[in-house]
Amino acid sequence: MSLLIKKIENVRLMVVFIARVVIGCVSTASFAQENKVSCQTCHTTQGSELGTSVHHGLTCQECHSGESSFEIPKSELAKFLARPADSQLTFDHGQSFLGKPNRKEVPSRCGTCHADVAKMNPYGMRTDQLARYLTSGHGKALVNGNEKVAVCIDCHGSHDIRTGRDPESKTYPLHVPDTCASCHADKDLMAESGLPVEIVSEYRDSVHGKLLFEEGDTGAPTCATCHGNHSAMPPGFSTIGAVCGQCHQHESAMFATSIHAGQDEHKGCVQCHGGGEDSHFHHIDRISKPPGILIQRYAHLLKTQSNPTAAQVADAIHPGPKQIINHALATCMDCHDDLEDDENLPKMFKLLDEIAAAELRYVETANRLEHVGQGVLLVENQRFLFEDAKTHLISLAPTQHTLDNEKVAEKVAALNEVCAQVNDQLDELEAGLSLRYKLLGPMWVLAILFSIAIYAKFKQLKKQWVKPLD
Repeated sequence: MSLLIKKIENVRLMVVFIARVVIGCVSTASFAQENKVSCQTCHTTQGSELGTSVHHGLTCQECHSGESSFEIPKSELAKFLARPADSQLTFDHGQSFLGKPNRKEVPSRCGTCHADVAKMNPYGMRTDQLARYLTSGHGKALVNGNEKVAVCIDCHGSHDIRTGRDPESKTYPLHVPDTCASCHADKDLMAESGLPVEIVSEYRDSVHGKLLFEEGDTGAPTCATCHGNHSAMPPGFSTIGAVCGQCHQHESAMFATSIHAGQDEHKGCVQCHGGGEDSHFHHIDRISKPPGILIQRYAHLLKTQSNPTAAQVADAIHPGPKQIINHALATCMDCHDDLEDDENLPKMFKLLDEIAAAELRYVETANRLEHVGQGVLLVENQRFLFEDAKTHLISLAPTQHTLDNEKVAEKVAALNEVCAQVNDQLDELEAGLSLRYKLLGPMWVLAILFSIAIYAKFKQLKKQWVKPLD
């Protein structure tokens, strides 16, 4: 009996021992689990931003290295989280932790992924951004020790990076000018680099800026369109034609045949379109207007002026050329300074006068076509023919960049010929309508006489054949 009791006691002691071991292990694990923290425990804002960014699939360690979690007692964690802003209390992230990169390190840190073909290939992304950045004005200045220049995080953000297609992104087209302005509109910062701050306001007032901000056209050129993004660099005057030619292909090709194209001192497109001598070539002006706008303006003019002069029409429907000349003439005079003996300026003024006359002929014909079409005459054939005039008018815009009066005269002659044909056909239609109106008089007389004769015959037959009732 005593032997049985002794065995039972041994079993009880074994069970108690095992229970204590298990409880101890659980307690230790629980203690470790309760005291384990991640990066987001302290860096909540950054963690939240990263979770909604284009990098939401990445971990903190892929940019900052270090451990993914740490064990720290709750009391110590609370003390650390409650520390004042000027506290010297720090947290040891471990030897492998790279920490926050300084500005000079940012491009190479981003480049560890974005310059790696193997990492970027699955996403179909380019891997030359870092190389391009190092060739840019920003990258060269950074290498030379200027850490105030733009680095990746200034344009893209740090933890809150979004794709350029996201309307909330700093690189979304509507936001690009503001992103660039954060530096380029800073007077103190630009003064250190000797750069003007007016370029931002000039762009906003330009034809490109108005398209972007007033009409919301995200296809309009932004800073990055002309200067590049990662390889941002102001184009030299010798390359401006190539930059503008990315969009304005016909104008660029025509200008390449002009006498100014081969002159080093000529500033290319911005010589005329850059806003004048006191601007910084970002206030890009537009000369040409769509034909429909010219027609609308002419119709509006006729409501106030029944018989406007050619000069009044030109000022009303298309004041752009005169404004451009007023802006550009001062720079033209740098070379064409002898108004008496230099025949080039008179040629240019003649070229503009020919274009203005062609525009006048076009809007007059368009107005007549619209007026005639509102009546009883069918003018669909004439409308179809008039589209040729519209084509010639549109082609005048790039052709004038040749500064070749003969080529412009050919386009003007072609436009005038179409307008003449349309007007001749309208004359024939109106003449035919007038003739029909004139023939209506005799026809009505004949109809009345015929009616009278019918009535007389009716009375005669009635008298002859119809006897009165008794």
